[in-house]
Amino acid sequence: MLESWSSVVFGMECLGCGCASESLDPWLCPDCQKSLANLSKEPRCPAEDVVCLFPMEKLTRRLVHLLKYRAVPGMASYLVRRFCGLRGQGLFSDFARPLYFVPVPLHRARFRERGYNQAEMIAVALAAQTGGRICRWLRRSTFRVSQTKLSRGERERNVAGAFVPQLPSELPEKGTVIVVDDVYTTGATTGACVDALGKDFPLDVKVCTLLYDMPFSATMDFVADRQAFWTP
Repeated sequence: MLESWSSVVFGMECLGCGCASESLDPWLCPDCQKSLANLSKEPRCPAEDVVCLFPMEKLTRRLVHLLKYRAVPGMASYLVRRFCGLRGQGLFSDFARPLYFVPVPLHRARFRERGYNQAEMIAVALAAQTGGRICRWLRRSTFRVSQTKLSRGERERNVAGAFVPQLPSELPEKGTVIVVDDVYTTGATTGACVDALGKDFPLDVKVCTLLYDMPFSATMDFVADRQAFWTP
């Protein structure tokens, strides 16, 4: 079903490089599949308790661009399954079970615009691969501006107090909470989510994102996102 839908919407063009191919999987050509495999050799851990599946490179940036801005929510599952398939099922093997995936919430205005929360799509895919649960334990109360062009300090101020907890009356007694987002740059957004859970939160809290974008390259990524999609 996914393959036939993809062919109708995107034709036979690879979503990674834009080249025509009759060997899509259904979205990437063999060359882009190899490139993605090379980028998934090991997860990135830019900070303590943070795991990022792929680095922000030209290929992965384009794929996440599709997820966020081109209404392709299935890209979240595709990337998670590709990573887990290439690396095996050992993701989060050191984390106490069960796993509770908490997506970074999207403000309702952005949700209306996009139609879905990309972080939740990622969380659902991670839960499916690891046997975890989805827990909507956070709510976004404010939205100011996009984080993309902001410095580290500006990012922290932009999301300060933006998230509020909506925890169940009884929390689990064991397991690990994993806050999920699409891209980790400075950690301001996911850090604000962890803070919103509270200092006395009884479970271990980790962070997982699809991509790690080094802070100094974030501005270039913002510019690239706004160029023609297939421009080299």
